[in-house]
Amino acid sequence: MDQTTIFELNGNQSDPVYEELSKLRDITQVKIGPYTITKNQFGLYEIESKGIHDCASTLEKCYEYICTQPR
Repeated sequence: MDQTTIFELNGNQSDPVYEELSKLRDITQVKIGPYTITKNQFGLYEIESKGIHDCASTLEKCYEYICTQPR
């Protein structure tokens, strides 16, 4: 059984991680925990950390990637 979070019930917009990622519309880079997320010139979200360089095509996919990584 999957665990539901308060943000799934109230909407991602109230989640601090989603709020931080949303800033990428105005700036080009944010740091969340061990991850540096950059919105590149093609509108893709590059996710970098030690040993990780991945990419997401949308804000929602980037958010999902960050939230599903083991802590």
